[in-house]
Amino acid sequence: MVGSTQLEKLRIAIVGGGPSALFIFKKFLEAKRTDLEIHIFERKQRLGLGMPYGEEGANLEHITNVSGNELPDLVEPLADWVRALPEATRLRFGVDGDRFTQEKVLPRLLFGQYLESQFESLLEAARQGGLQTVVHLGRPVTDLRNLSDRGQMEVVVDGSTSIVFDRIIVCSGHNWPKGKEGEVPGFYASPYPPAKLAKVFNHPVALRGSSLTAVDAIRTLALNNGTFVRKSSKQLEFVALPEAEDFKIMMHTRNGLMPCVRIHLDDPEVSDEGLLQRHEWEEAKRVNDGFVPLDLVFEEDFKKVLAERDPEIFDQIRDKTLEEFVALAMAPREDTRPFALFKEEYAESLRSLAKRESIPWKEVLAILSYALNYPAKHFSAEDMLRLKNELMPLISIVIAFLPQESCEELIALHDAGRLDLVAVGEDSKVEVTPTNQIVYRFTEETGVESSPIYQTYIDCVGQPHLSVQDFPFPTLIEQGVVRRARLRFRCPEKAQEQIVKDPESVEQDPDGTYHLFVPGIAINDVYQPVSDEGHANTSLHIMAVPYIGGHNPDYSGVDFCEEASNLIVGAIVELEHSNA
Repeated sequence: MVGSTQLEKLRIAIVGGGPSALFIFKKFLEAKRTDLEIHIFERKQRLGLGMPYGEEGANLEHITNVSGNELPDLVEPLADWVRALPEATRLRFGVDGDRFTQEKVLPRLLFGQYLESQFESLLEAARQGGLQTVVHLGRPVTDLRNLSDRGQMEVVVDGSTSIVFDRIIVCSGHNWPKGKEGEVPGFYASPYPPAKLAKVFNHPVALRGSSLTAVDAIRTLALNNGTFVRKSSKQLEFVALPEAEDFKIMMHTRNGLMPCVRIHLDDPEVSDEGLLQRHEWEEAKRVNDGFVPLDLVFEEDFKKVLAERDPEIFDQIRDKTLEEFVALAMAPREDTRPFALFKEEYAESLRSLAKRESIPWKEVLAILSYALNYPAKHFSAEDMLRLKNELMPLISIVIAFLPQESCEELIALHDAGRLDLVAVGEDSKVEVTPTNQIVYRFTEETGVESSPIYQTYIDCVGQPHLSVQDFPFPTLIEQGVVRRARLRFRCPEKAQEQIVKDPESVEQDPDGTYHLFVPGIAINDVYQPVSDEGHANTSLHIMAVPYIGGHNPDYSGVDFCEEASNLIVGAIVELEHSNA
């Protein structure tokens, strides 16, 4: 064994105890290995919740955008668990257990309880199956150290206690930088924890973004500044509180678009069945100068899948490039007022769910988003720029799958004149003046420059991709274990074009090769950090989503947790087996 003798167990630390850790632990349990000793470190007192499903990320009003039939198998199906809940719990969360099915969504705090219960069941199964596990609750990990001479790593707990392990998996979850929050009155770097927004705002509130994060903020703001009333027509209406007469929410987005709405999915649990496989990626790299072409992914994992599911729509895009497809899909969005389109898509989603009929191109686009993660780190810099600038803006809108309940509230707020959306373009920025005024500067669609001042501003663009310097374990940065992620340019001329746009984003090696810096840490196919020399650290796996966004651009929820866990645990078990 690497780092231990055959008489010892392989010691593994999972740093973080949220949903990612849940799926990692599940995979270790399924491996049926009793020669492992697993330690789980969680800074809070509960397992399974993470940020999104605990009080740091949700109030009672927040609901998931994932249903039970979209979840990988856990110990107990979600619907069965809900039906077995005490009546008092179901009443508190407004859940009808008798009518709850695997296709429905839950309040996020209740879904967190479900994940917590599944973690507890897995721990019990580990005890019965002989998988030695130690859980450290309320024990924050403050640093990690590489013990390269021993092939091991050290976990530093509470800034003082050090424990040595053979393998470490970082599952530390979301991280929301504070920015000017706390320094500038009314400035919020994120809407989390949502309790900070639970108050009356008798003035316009500026939101940056229209993603699910923005919807979280909107629901909290609305419920603390008014009430939703169901009229006899069954239409939902919003009535502001008397003390919030001037309350209004102004969303600001670059593209001026609302997210898409949940639809029926024929294949709700995304998998790689029918998609290009890893041996095919390797062949693609062999014949493409070491790169996986983005166009190959688009052809094989979008067009071909769509051809099987909706030949009529496929015929419309058969000969279109990626850019042409994006333009075609975005055209109706850009030609229709955002809330008019939002209402149309809401009605379309209700028909989809009632008839149990998917909207194939949207579902296949979600599959493509999932499929992009493996080859992304093998893209050329040019293709990564195309992905970022062309395809990802469409994907981020379409696969948001906003729950219907949230849609109703947003429509009610808009109809009441309390919610609007402004397209601000690519060059918009938020400034804080020396007197702490918050100014949103942008150019209107008419070409007029605008700079409204807001008392309250909330950044709602979602989890930002963080840099290596933001990585919470400074010793690994000092030791050079983690480095900035980058991708090689195929064409020097394209590198020069990017240098003109953003000189800090491009690096030239001594041999003349140009590279594009992308967010976060360089990782390989099993989430191990890679050194400047191209060597992977086999003692460490990084599954912390804010720090791997450059090489892993889509980390949407449980799909990411399941696939990454397969790769990480598979790599550890296989390596250990080969060294036994």
